[in-house]
Amino acid sequence: MKKLASIVLALALILSLVPASFAEEAARIAVICDPVGTNLFLTQVVDKAEELQATYGYELSVMECSDTDEWQSNYRAAVAEGYDLIVGVGWQSAEYANEVATQYPDAAKYAVIDTDAGSDNVMSISYNEEQAAYLMGVMAGNAFPDEELYGYIGAFDGTGSFKYRWGFAEGVKSVNPDAQFIFNFTNSYTDTSVAYEYAIQQQAAGATYIFGGAAAANEGIFQAALELAEAGTPIYSIAQDADATTPDNPYILSAQLKNTGVTMGFVIESYFNDTMTMGLTVQDLADGAIGATHITNEGNYLNEEILTPEVIAACQAVVDQIVSGELVLELPDPAEYTF
Repeated sequence: MKKLASIVLALALILSLVPASFAEEAARIAVICDPVGTNLFLTQVVDKAEELQATYGYELSVMECSDTDEWQSNYRAAVAEGYDLIVGVGWQSAEYANEVATQYPDAAKYAVIDTDAGSDNVMSISYNEEQAAYLMGVMAGNAFPDEELYGYIGAFDGTGSFKYRWGFAEGVKSVNPDAQFIFNFTNSYTDTSVAYEYAIQQQAAGATYIFGGAAAANEGIFQAALELAEAGTPIYSIAQDADATTPDNPYILSAQLKNTGVTMGFVIESYFNDTMTMGLTVQDLADGAIGATHITNEGNYLNEEILTPEVIAACQAVVDQIVSGELVLELPDPAEYTF
């Protein structure tokens, strides 16, 4: 009898040491997105997904899409290969997430980041980017209160970018009501040469501050800033999505932050906690998913000559007003708004 008890105890001990992955099949998560490369909007997602593997023990696959056909084929492959959670990142994911979630609603859990799939079978997460853009405008207005013209270089001119332009313009005008604006668009997220040329042109037109809203193409603005500074006519700008301030280029003052890593963490944690909410969820300053370097988040380098304690304090006061609900930013109809 004692021998049997010893055997049972030994077996129990062995089973307690077997990893959970052997006892229970690990979840499988697929991330579908554009080629990641050095795109901060995407690297934040992938980094967070890889980080949380240690916590939840899931298998991760990043399916990169170079064209429309790959978006569709990757979505269908993720369903066919039995992934448990399928997360699409970017506006392209909405159509295909909706398609597979409609055809195969029980095959997986579906989520999209930075878009709205418009489906009750998909967890869609978008952002109140206008809040962070407004902060950038408040920063520009306080740092350069006597400017007559403020620049803006974006990737694409459309309804998707309107919240950025509107938020920035309203933020500036809250400090400088007579401000005027010049807008140019690269029609690309990566064309640095076009962004560079527009920066030169906007400076020549009288802009000292240029809102950098062209994603990776902002590097063209940053290069122009260095060259113009050497010529004695500096311009100042900001980065997008993640901090890029550096003493090597003190003309990058801040960054409008969209932390897609925070959102990815929210999706994964919701999945494992069985708290995923289908339909649209909007994240904002209060969630920590958006923000601004030196205002809501620390940065690598602070240009104290331009971003004085008074400028930063004025911006932080606006953060408090937005988070508390004292200041509500309501997007107008783009057709009825004049910059």
